[in-house]
Amino acid sequence: MTTIEDDVDVSICKDCARHLSLKRIIEAKSVNGICARCCRDDVLVRDPKDLEPMVMLLRALIRYYWDEFDYNSHWGGNSAASLLEADDNPVVAPPVDDTYQDEFHFLLEEPGYPEPDKGIAIYGGFDEEGGPQLQFAISRSDPRILRDLANRLLTEKFDDVAPDLGALIAPALPDLTFTLPARTIGMRARVGVEATFQHFDGFNSEIRHQPYVGAAIGASPTPGHGRLNRAGEPVLYLASKTYTALAEIRPHPGHFVSVGGFETTRDLKLADFDPDIALFSQNEYRLDQYDIIQALDRLMSTPVIPEDKAGYLLTQLLTQVLKDKGFDGVQYRSSVSDGVNFCLFDTLCANFVDSHSAVHHIRAVSYDAPQSPSLLTPGLSDRKLDA
Repeated sequence: MTTIEDDVDVSICKDCARHLSLKRIIEAKSVNGICARCCRDDVLVRDPKDLEPMVMLLRALIRYYWDEFDYNSHWGGNSAASLLEADDNPVVAPPVDDTYQDEFHFLLEEPGYPEPDKGIAIYGGFDEEGGPQLQFAISRSDPRILRDLANRLLTEKFDDVAPDLGALIAPALPDLTFTLPARTIGMRARVGVEATFQHFDGFNSEIRHQPYVGAAIGASPTPGHGRLNRAGEPVLYLASKTYTALAEIRPHPGHFVSVGGFETTRDLKLADFDPDIALFSQNEYRLDQYDIIQALDRLMSTPVIPEDKAGYLLTQLLTQVLKDKGFDGVQYRSSVSDGVNFCLFDTLCANFVDSHSAVHHIRAVSYDAPQSPSLLTPGLSDRKLDA
């Protein structure tokens, strides 16, 4: 079988890599060589004799960002390589010219269908009955296996479903586990203030606000349903940044918001559900694990409308599974800022520290509301999904 290393003598340099994971994998094993993007011939590139880890990462990133019909010519696309020629692609700089485009195409697309345990394919191919199997972007995927678990929680007990979710995430847990050091500061926010005062300084005066502190801004001892806790089960939600804490509670313009800091009392074992994709780019089985982990991360990050409390069931079950496996909490992305969030399962794992207390006045908020594909009348090609 033709291999990547046999026929390709070009690679990619760190400067042309845009995605952080791609930069790292190039740095991990680099030599002087030819970059297929900037066309320099004496620059540090990923070693052409060991390209497969980089190529599989490129394929994983394509699978992460794009649906197959964006690049499969049989479904209206052009080619996978053409995606990476766009100026705004998040993976790698577009080529300065066509000098090494044939080599780059070969590097990216051969072999086309490696064995599932040997590599990653960017094309879905066909199922056992000859039907097409389209790949859909991992960044937006909704794995059926998670939907099935969520549906079971509507009629089954948590303890009956927990083993199946535990078995599903178990292979990925070693790559998700990290230590949150003692004395790490996490932030919380709460709309409102403890009190308001008018401060006088001679003939001048100003309004001053006293923030909520201590238990008033800490975890509720009798919480309602939350994204990672069931009603009556207190946990401590923290954010890595003040802005993230503010954004997560979605205040309205005009609100005064108290913020406070909490310091971890010891090293904590956490699971990070937004790991480096390079850890999962070796083969299809690993990428499938990443798909599940990313979907769970989005479930934790995405707000659930008040009338849809069932939307929290799967992430609440995840808390139970992780606690049973000895974790102290979970880290997940914020959907409203560039920070991250923590959920600590034991509220005593972090103590309030008043040195981070403040009051913020919300002057404006912004919305990211791109137009979504829509239809007035469904056609024969439109299949109604379960609510």
